[in-house]
Amino acid sequence: MKKIISAAALLLPLTLLAQEVPFEIKGKVADPGYPARAYLYYKNGADNITDSADVEQGAFTFKGKVANPVRGTLQVRPRPEERRPIRLESLSFYIEKGTVKIASEKGIGEAVVSGGPLNVDFNRMGEATKPMKAKYAELSKEYGAADEATRKSEAFQKNYRDKYKAISEEEKTALLGYVKANPGTVIAVDALQSYAGSMPEDVKPIEDIFKTLAPRVQESTHGKAFAKVITGWKNTAIGAQAPEFTQNDTEGKPVKLADFRGKYTLIDFWASWCGPCRAENPHVVKAYEKYKSKNFEILGVSLDQPTGKAAWLKAIADDKLTWVQVSDLKFWENEVARLYGIRGIPQNFLLDPQGRIIAKNLRGDALEKKLAEVLVN
Repeated sequence: MKKIISAAALLLPLTLLAQEVPFEIKGKVADPGYPARAYLYYKNGADNITDSADVEQGAFTFKGKVANPVRGTLQVRPRPEERRPIRLESLSFYIEKGTVKIASEKGIGEAVVSGGPLNVDFNRMGEATKPMKAKYAELSKEYGAADEATRKSEAFQKNYRDKYKAISEEEKTALLGYVKANPGTVIAVDALQSYAGSMPEDVKPIEDIFKTLAPRVQESTHGKAFAKVITGWKNTAIGAQAPEFTQNDTEGKPVKLADFRGKYTLIDFWASWCGPCRAENPHVVKAYEKYKSKNFEILGVSLDQPTGKAAWLKAIADDKLTWVQVSDLKFWENEVARLYGIRGIPQNFLLDPQGRIIAKNLRGDALEKKLAEVLVN
């Protein structure tokens, strides 16, 4: 196994390290038929950890220690030297004390997870939303099967958005039902977070539901983390001053949000792997071309992964995104995304020349309509 952790771990006191509990992950998927590696991403305390292990005839093993049970993301990909096309599938589960088993007769995206009480609860939540996940997959296939001209057509894009919204509403109903039926498990925090979506228009109802969870759930590491997300949502409400940040562009040069002061600016959160984001990009491009000469600018923030820089750059070129792009390539742990309470993409914020948030989550024609309104006035 090859593990990468931040240097901060070396500074932890021995008493804290001693509190960590061991875990083991045993995986078995269909033999890919070529040299492959499994990649495990998770957060342990303040450290973002990337671990990898060889896949031998479909089998792989991870061992380590965590201070608290944490969400992990697992992928199986060809080794870099193979230079094969990557079908990016991910599996989310909980890394907790003891042995977690991951099994699939196909790819990692269809694996079944067993082991540990949190994974039992997590699987129950998964079962509640399984029908909707299947519908999302079908919609993704529909998008992938369409040619570029079809994808750019207004009719196709509207149909895609309408179908996605319908599935999303169905999923939210299932998630809320899970939260209300299971207030004593920390997985209810996951369900509530998914229910809330990337950026709720009204944060108060979400906060009220959160307060109905068992006190031990609210005070758990997971609960406290979500409480910070709620704070981020409050700080990015309409009328609030957009939180300042600095992040590197595609060439590694730091870009400050403050550099855009004096213009109407759209902070656009997206990623190369995000189907809905890629479907939304033509609308953003259209709005940019129409208004870039009228005191309007865009700052793209990508949630691409540590190994995803090439995919990020390719998506920028393929989608013809000609505005400034930044990313720290930390996936969902992107520092700007965390600052803004981002838990789902695409998401955007429109700022006035003074840096105040005047609109958010502008999809489809809504972006052009809002720009026409503010730039004319």
